[in-house]
Amino acid sequence: MSDEIRQLLDDCILAKETAWKSFIAKFHKLISGTVAHYIPQSEIADTIQLVYLRLTHNNYQLLRKFKGESLPAFIVYLSEISKNVSLSQTRVIRRQDFREGISLDVAIDVLDDRPIPETIYFEMEEKNEFYQHISSLDEPSREILFFRLKGYKFKDIAEILSLPLGTVLARASRAKEKIKKIVKNEING
Repeated sequence: MSDEIRQLLDDCILAKETAWKSFIAKFHKLISGTVAHYIPQSEIADTIQLVYLRLTHNNYQLLRKFKGESLPAFIVYLSEISKNVSLSQTRVIRRQDFREGISLDVAIDVLDDRPIPETIYFEMEEKNEFYQHISSLDEPSREILFFRLKGYKFKDIAEILSLPLGTVLARASRAKEKIKKIVKNEING
């Protein structure tokens, strides 16, 4: 571990006020970013405070426990602590919501937003039809469209297929045009 970080942790353990301020300045973004990943927006600030309380609890026990050798190891350690406090807080929030119950307005909104079985069926039919259209294309067009449907970016597709980005973009464009023709012929046909 770098001497600077080790010294900072040691000074925090010795309860030096300037050290704790430096610690917060150095790691606050990491802690708040980790917490924000797991906690609803309205609870982030409180949960960040809980992370700091956990770090200082029992005379900085968690900082004393860290025996890693590097700054990246400490960052992972601190992220895990933030994640665990966040997950614990999430469970507390869920229990409170369960005990308080759902208001009648929210319950009605939830019921109104449920999909209708016929809608689900027609959406599935459309999706199956679309996949059949893709299946009828040549292999290079199929590959690119399937990767795009799975959420891959063009740059990633180019790397996976070992092709230049321009080739992937051109194939994707041609594939879209082919699908449009198939659908247009089906509608007009």
